[in-house]
Amino acid sequence: MRILLTVHQFLPEHSSGTEILTLHTALELKARGHEVQVLTAIPAATGMPDEERFDRYEVDGISVTRFRHAHSPMGDQNNVAEQEYDNHLVARHFASLAESFRPDVLHFFHLARLSASIVEVCLQRGIPTVLTPTDFWFVCPTCQLRLPDGTMCPGPDRVAANCVRHFAGLKPHGLAAAALDRLPGMAVVGMVKAASLPPFRRFGAARLVSALSRRQGFLKDRLNRIDKVLVPTRLMQRTLQGHGLNPAHVEYCAYGIRLPRTIARGLHAQGQLKIGVIGLGEHKGAHILVQAVRKLPGLDLALRIYGRPADCPEYVQRLEELAGGDPRVEFCGGFPNDEIGVVLSQLYVLAVPSLWFENAPLVVYSAQAAGVPVIASDVAGIAELVTDGDNGRLFPAGDVDSLARILAQLTANPGQLAALAARARKPKTIATYADELLAVYAGLMANEGQKA
Repeated sequence: MRILLTVHQFLPEHSSGTEILTLHTALELKARGHEVQVLTAIPAATGMPDEERFDRYEVDGISVTRFRHAHSPMGDQNNVAEQEYDNHLVARHFASLAESFRPDVLHFFHLARLSASIVEVCLQRGIPTVLTPTDFWFVCPTCQLRLPDGTMCPGPDRVAANCVRHFAGLKPHGLAAAALDRLPGMAVVGMVKAASLPPFRRFGAARLVSALSRRQGFLKDRLNRIDKVLVPTRLMQRTLQGHGLNPAHVEYCAYGIRLPRTIARGLHAQGQLKIGVIGLGEHKGAHILVQAVRKLPGLDLALRIYGRPADCPEYVQRLEELAGGDPRVEFCGGFPNDEIGVVLSQLYVLAVPSLWFENAPLVVYSAQAAGVPVIASDVAGIAELVTDGDNGRLFPAGDVDSLARILAQLTANPGQLAALAARARKPKTIATYADELLAVYAGLMANEGQKA
């Protein structure tokens, strides 16, 4: 088969869970003899000519087409908010790529930056489509369903008035947010509806408000035009169906991973508790773990924080300030993904203190494969992978005191670590995952052949 995968960002600059899942899937499919390419994006300068926004390169022998994305007018569009979900320039370039590569199937691992304009091109050309939603982009422009104050969001209301409030709050000056906060909910709804009327929606802020309001309708339509949606968690299934996805399109399909090369060493019955957290960013919650460690000054433990400081320097500075020079806290930087087994082999516990719903973090799968117990936030996505007291421990998201109590318990009772490790749930391999994907692809291609 000729298979095209899409992802919002890719290696070598970006190597988080979705990018690694896409790469490993591409490599496994290629190893089976299939021809695989990747379409991705990368942040770029605003003042760039349209013809310079696309380039090509290779990653591990996989051909990659890359869109240089920017929050600026491009192509025939000057509405940046509309481009976020319906980018005409990307659609035109994708049509050319589809003409030259002629994919038998298109598998979306993410469409942020690229937009869902690609879906329409696939429909026109009769290309079967598959989606693996790795976060909540089809529902939430920020992908996380998390509000500026850190609370969870149920998703856009019927005209996305709550999204308008949210985005206004993201502006540095906050003046628009302050004004909107003083308005009752129905007044904001009325304002959004008015901004979407033909006399106003082409001008100024009304143009952006109207585009944001139309986002959910556009993406609901495109989501239901994708042939198969492979949800990795029941949380994702509930969320997408709750926002209009037809259940007939849905199939459950957990991720597969490349098993770590190095399996974690046996846990010591006594000695220093070695804890690691992998990934930086406020929503990943490393600061919660640092605060919990600082609440336990007499505890014999070591905290290792992994992640590239250049990705979020201000957050790293905040972590360093919270650590306060505590010698038990070590900033270890990033590491190549194929060394995750080595990293896990040096830990007795992996912490995943996330502050958003999560979906199915690959790092949890990797820890379970290596027999490393997981301490994680009790959020819906993680709770499908980790059961408190069985193969890990869960605590209320953001609750520093609860996390500190768990750390103290594990230090006092090392045997509990061994019991949790013994009940680790071995994840699906990338080979099994590829088998399942190929079966889905073949079924969709057969259906498309019958239509023809």
